[in-house]
Amino acid sequence: MNGELRTPSAPMARRVLALLLAHADRVVPMELLIDELWGEEPPKKARKTVQTYIYQLRKALCDEGSGQSQELVETHPHGYRLPLQDCRLDVREFQNLLREGREALTRGRASEGAALLRRGLELWRGAPMEDVESGPLLAAQTARLERLKIQALEQRIAADLALGGNQSLLEEIRDLTHQYPLHEEFCAQLMTAAKRCGQRGEALSAYARLRRAMAEQLGLEPSTRLRELQERVLAGHDEQTPARAGAPFQLPPAIGDFVGRRDELERIERAVRETGPVPGVRIVTVTGAPGMGKTQIALQVAHRLRKDFPDGQLKASLHMEDGTAQPPAETLKELLAAVGHDRRSLPERTDDLARMFRSWAADRRFLLLLDDAAGSEAVLPLLPAGVDNAVIVTSRWRMIGLPGAVTSVEVGLLPEADGRRLLAQVVGADRTAREPEAAAAIVAGCEGMPTAIRAIGSRITAWPGHSLADFAARLKDEGGRLEELSSPHLDVRRYLVGAADRLPYAAREVLAEISSAGDADVTVTDLAHVLHRSVPSIEHSVELLTAHRVLTPVVQNGSHVLRIPPLMRLAFARDGHSRTGDSLAGEVTIHDSRCPYAAQVCSCPLALGAHRSGKRQLRAAPAC
Repeated sequence: MNGELRTPSAPMARRVLALLLAHADRVVPMELLIDELWGEEPPKKARKTVQTYIYQLRKALCDEGSGQSQELVETHPHGYRLPLQDCRLDVREFQNLLREGREALTRGRASEGAALLRRGLELWRGAPMEDVESGPLLAAQTARLERLKIQALEQRIAADLALGGNQSLLEEIRDLTHQYPLHEEFCAQLMTAAKRCGQRGEALSAYARLRRAMAEQLGLEPSTRLRELQERVLAGHDEQTPARAGAPFQLPPAIGDFVGRRDELERIERAVRETGPVPGVRIVTVTGAPGMGKTQIALQVAHRLRKDFPDGQLKASLHMEDGTAQPPAETLKELLAAVGHDRRSLPERTDDLARMFRSWAADRRFLLLLDDAAGSEAVLPLLPAGVDNAVIVTSRWRMIGLPGAVTSVEVGLLPEADGRRLLAQVVGADRTAREPEAAAAIVAGCEGMPTAIRAIGSRITAWPGHSLADFAARLKDEGGRLEELSSPHLDVRRYLVGAADRLPYAAREVLAEISSAGDADVTVTDLAHVLHRSVPSIEHSVELLTAHRVLTPVVQNGSHVLRIPPLMRLAFARDGHSRTGDSLAGEVTIHDSRCPYAAQVCSCPLALGAHRSGKRQLRAAPAC
């Protein structure tokens, strides 16, 4: 303050200041402060002690000339707040520059994006909060900032490589590969820069170092992408056609800890590159259940193939933030604006917009990624013209009726070995190596869903003092499993329920009733009785749920038993999507005088399954 260092010297007061700064301009609850300072064993007078540290902070930050010391740390009913007002906070500046740099890169402005990312990285001086002893909350903040720094480095170097700065980058990337010996992206960038500079030996040495480190520390091989890059270096393949000046590249960065999915990646890449038997735009549909990582798979392939499409790579999300489908006309306006059209002069009719987009695309070679499509009807108006173009569509629905050369790639559960590798990437290979059985149990509890593994991994990272066995034990309890799979950045229950909320009410009603039955076998006839609907109506809802990848009919004893993935069942069983009134949510007694089984316990599978789940007793429908 006023050119004078006012950081308190007392270690605990420094931790309080660090936590307030990490949540600047927001109220930090007293419980969070206590948790950060003492964990699960706070002293009896923890609140009083925190108040003492706040007093020490106010005294250290006091501006005696202004007499406003009490305003620097505000007291609120349940905690404290440090308002920054006009003060600068380097973390906030870094995050703003990172966001602006990424936005510039997605608009195809590599030079501007690299400059913004460079400015953000220049704010770093050593490790974050390195002079503060961290508890669980600050440790999580530190880990998050380190990840953001690495991502910023990756993206800035990628932009500089795209601008041709190969020779000047070699030394920097070489140092990064030694600093992060298990980091595949830095290794790939060093191999790329070295190859372009004619230093094939260095490129192959970088690959060999990474492979040796991964084998010794993780027992794993480098990713498919790295192996293919090594093969291209060995074969001496030349770089592909460079991107044309001004070409739009809108793809967001691909995640750095992507693992597995080798077969899916190879099929998509082969389909995008090869000319099919039917002339026209090449289309690849990537479909699968919620949480399987379809978008990330598509992004991995698209980034690999950037140089195959010198006229750019466009991306459009076909759903808005509230989960509703975006009208095709709005998507076409976004695409046309991205390629240089003045949005204010665009027509309103979807047909007119589609013609303009096809006209622009006809003589070009570009890749279009359409993410989260609600069905073929949402995709058809967006398809470009031109045999050299390619489209990748991700969707939870099976895509039927698309024209041209269509390749369908189904994304299933992540194999257990890849799940363990993903968990190691998120929480650190040293932790999973110390507790391999607990790591395997955690992955099993996530049931092959990469989204769930990332969520629990984020929580494990936030608690370095907790063993993996603690988290594995918690996941065994079905009642609390979804709570364990909810991190500050990703709530798996909300994600799954949000995915199913796009379905019609009748389908959601069926999903909720099956979920409430627990492990019981449920048939279409059971549902028709309980929901007072016809069998054809229930069958239509079952078909929708099957197409949406949240339900699977299984033949058992001559009839179809309806199965739901366990995590989806847990999400809907506890989310309140089931009907009010006569919904079977427990052992049910029939009270209707017209029923021959009145006042008897219902033996319907839905009731028995719900009874095993410990739900409350409700009145059943006479038809039961």
